[in-house]
Formats: sequence, structure tokens, C-alpha cells
Amino acid sequence: MRALYFVGAVFSVVTLWAVTLTSPPSDGFVSTTGGGRTVAEKKALAVAFVETQLRQNPMIPGLTLSVAYKGDTVIAQGFGLKQSDNPNSQVTASTMFQIGSYSKTFIAVGIAKLIDDGKMTWHDPVKSHLPWFNLQDKYAEEYTTLGDLLSMNSVLGAFDGDLAFVFGLFPSERALVEHLAELNTTRSIRSGYAYSNMNFEILGQVIEHATNQTWPAFLRQSIWNPLGMHETFASPAEAAAAHQGAHLADGHMSCGAKVIGPFNTVTDSLALLSTAFSDLAAGSVVSSANDLAIFSHFLLSSGRDLFKSSTLVQEITTGHTVLDNMVVVDTDAADAFGFAYNPDGNVIAAGYGIDVVGNVMFGYDFFTKNGDTATFKQRNGFVPSERLGVVLAANTGAKAPPGSAPYFLLDRIRSYVLGIFLDVPQPQLDAMWNQAIRRANQLQPDGVGECDAHFFQGVPWEVDGLVISPTTQAKLVGSYVAVASPGFYDYLKLTRQSDQLVLHYGMYTHKLIATADPDTFIWDVEIAGRSLTVQVSDVDTLLFLGISFVRNA
Repeated sequence: MRALYFVGAVFSVVTLWAVTLTSPPSDGFVSTTGGGRTVAEKKALAVAFVETQLRQNPMIPGLTLSVAYKGDTVIAQGFGLKQSDNPNSQVTASTMFQIGSYSKTFIAVGIAKLIDDGKMTWHDPVKSHLPWFNLQDKYAEEYTTLGDLLSMNSVLGAFDGDLAFVFGLFPSERALVEHLAELNTTRSIRSGYAYSNMNFEILGQVIEHATNQTWPAFLRQSIWNPLGMHETFASPAEAAAAHQGAHLADGHMSCGAKVIGPFNTVTDSLALLSTAFSDLAAGSVVSSANDLAIFSHFLLSSGRDLFKSSTLVQEITTGHTVLDNMVVVDTDAADAFGFAYNPDGNVIAAGYGIDVVGNVMFGYDFFTKNGDTATFKQRNGFVPSERLGVVLAANTGAKAPPGSAPYFLLDRIRSYVLGIFLDVPQPQLDAMWNQAIRRANQLQPDGVGECDAHFFQGVPWEVDGLVISPTTQAKLVGSYVAVASPGFYDYLKLTRQSDQLVLHYGMYTHKLIATADPDTFIWDVEIAGRSLTVQVSDVDTLLFLGISFVRNA
């Protein structure tokens, strides 16, 4: 399930995370026969399987794997490279990867800690803990609860407002949440599941107001340090400030046989979540295989190392909002994730900071929280009855069409490794894998899409002989305000500098470049591995990032 998934023109995924799909996954390593596997056999099979997948899919530079099983950390291991161009940059169990929206689970645990301390309940209105919280929908403003936000059942629609943090429209997370008062909403409260990163930006501010600390400081003091998670930070920038930058993996993007990167996660625009602030409650946390194993044990032990109450983790991992979609596909295509789900006989739901809860992993009780950023991908899965947790993270963001077989590669690997530890017979494991690919190919036969020629082939945006004429520049210069939610999406400016037409939006100021279409320009900024365009409807109207802007000066 997507998280921190880019929206509009910026966030359309149209390229490939290459993967070998022809060979059965069991090829190249030995399976046990008859009876259950020993723990040593399970470990050996899982490691061999992951190594096989990396060999078959060289577009994944590096990967981390942790397996917590029946109270022991059976695997905490790195594979491959932190930097694709540096053979000496081996990934280890201490290498920190961006985990994307798995950060949301930490925010949920932070709220649970405050509940355990008697400071709030799941069902408290947000307004009771964040007095300055404002929405245009005043009923939703008054009655939205912490649980509504945690289970993705708020008035905020899927990915509403994400462009604001990507382009740095506001200087802080608090300012971002304050400006939700200016964001038009079309959903009614508790109308069903919709994946909103803004829900967790609000929750981050709830933590800060309740504790008089930043949410990173609170998680460090109340969760990470007590658990011994010293290889986990709120963001790459925080890790670098703690002199742990050498342990950060760099990010990459892949399309077909091409990998671009490495991208520094602290400084490179292609890897940044926001240019305005480094800490993002919805998804900026970095962590290692070592620490993710520790956190898995915490989730699988009902939080006993931190919480007085034995029910809080159970409440986090209980389904609260029934899923009628899985963000990138409908629920009837859940087998593309490596799930076993029958919409006529099963129910799957979102927990608190958890994507999927249900008996969909070879019939076992199961929950998961995925995480994606532009240059990293994280997948996990937990089977509480078997005290089993598997977490994988890869340092590449694949430009694969959502719903395609390459898009779901890490999901399938997650499910396969879980199956090994659940003693699922080899034929059934292979059947799951192959069915996931078949389903994805039905959904999205084009597993390649279109690789952006500028990013993946090095084709310059500028074409000899194509320029924006001085006359056109003079006509377009001015200020343009967003038609929808103008107080939130703000305005952009076009100015002339050194005979060039320059676009200013948020934290970015870059020139526009002419194309063969006289009404379409490319903005000279590198974000998301996709060329960003500005289309001119007339001299007073621009279409940018899927938003219409009209001249106001």
C-alpha cells in the first residue's frame, strides 16, 4: 500500500523497477521436504531467497532484512550496496534506510504512550488536544478523533495537500497543519478509508502540543531510547547531525535496466521529502535492520517493554476502518501483494498507523505497514500468533506503473519470506508468487511505462533553436494564484531574469525551458524523476502540478 506517494503530475509513476519474472523463485536454492523446517533451515532459505532476488534484480542496489521470530532476532542483515557506484559501500545490519510511511506506526505508538500515561484516549476529539486545529468543515473540525486520523477515516482525501510539503510551501510542520484551514475538503467525516499523509502531520502536532516537545524528541525519549533503538532517527538530517551520516544508505531510482543515483538523502532534491523542513511525521524516519528487529519484538510482545497496558498494541493492530481499496488496486486484487483474500468471505481493515489487518497471509492473522519514498521502498509483515515479524527495505524507488508486477516485487518477497517461516510448503509458496505476478499482469500489462528521457537517458531538456521569445516572456510575467484552495496551494510567480523566464513556487526558483509545443514549458527542477511542465491555457491561466492557477497580478 502506498505511502508518501506523490500526487498530480509530479507523482505519476510511469517507469520500471525491473525484475526477472520468468524463473520460479525456488530456483537456485534448496528446499526442505516433509515436516516443518528448523529455525536454521528457515534462516538459510530466507537469506538464500533474498540473495537470489538481488542477483535477478540488479536494479536494487541494496536491501536490509530483519526477521523476529518467537522472541529471537533470527536475521538482521544487509545485502548489496549503500551506493550503487561504490563497491566498498556494503549494506550492514546497522545501515539506516528511509522507511517512509512505516514512520506512521511510530507516531501511533507515540499516541499510545500518551494514552498509557493517562493524557488522552483514542476517541478524544483532535480539537481537545490541539486547540488551534481548524478545518473548513467545522463539523469535522469539532468531532474528528485521534482514532479517525490514525485509521485513515477523516475528512481529508487521499494525498490531499502533499504538494505543500514537497515544494516547501510552508516553513514548518505546524504551519502546514495550520494551513489545513485553507484546504477545501469534499469528503464527509468517517465516510471510509482514504490514505492521507496530512492525518499524521496533525497527529505529530498533537504529540508536540501534549508533551511540549517536538515529536522526534518525544519518540527518542519515550520510545526509541527505552527500547535501545539507537540506529533510528526522525530524518536523514537528524542522523547526519548526530554524526551518523556514514551509516545512511543513499537513495536511487530505477527504470528498466537503468539505475540513477546515488542521491544523498540529506541534500539531494531527488531524495528529499521536503525542502522546507527535514522532519515529517508522515514519513521521514530512518532506521536499520537491527532497530527494526527490536521494534518488531515490541509489536509482537504487546508493548510490554514500554506500556503498562497490555491492550494498546492490540488496539493499534486491530482493524478499525474497513478497506474498500488498497490505494493502488482494489481489494479484489489483494493477491498481487502476495495476500490470500476472498472479498466474499474475508474482511480487511486499516489499524491505527497500520495499512492492512486480516487473515490474509496463508490464512494466518496478519498486519502490515508499508512505506515508500521517491528513492526507497519498505515492506513488512507480522503474524502475532506465530510471534513472527519480517521487515525489508530497499534503497531504490522504482518508476514502475502502480499495479504492475515490478511495482509489487518487494511485497512478494515479504510474503515469501513470511511463508518460509510459517512452514508453508514450497509448491504453495511458488503458487503465491506466480499468482501475484499473474494478477499484476492482468491489472497492468505494461510493466515498463515510459522512462523520463532526461533523468534516465541524460537527454537535455533544452533543444537547440527552441527559446521562449521575449514577447511571450513579457506576456506571462506576473503572479498567479491557485483556483482551488488558494490559501493552501498559494501562488506562483513568473519573472524575467537575465533574459530567461523564471518560475518561483514554494522553496524552488528555476527557469522555464521551451518545448516544441509553444504552450508547454519544462520547469528546470529535479524532483521525483519526472520532468515537470507548465501549460499555458491563455496569458491569464496556467496548469501546473495538476492545479489551475489564474493571474492575480
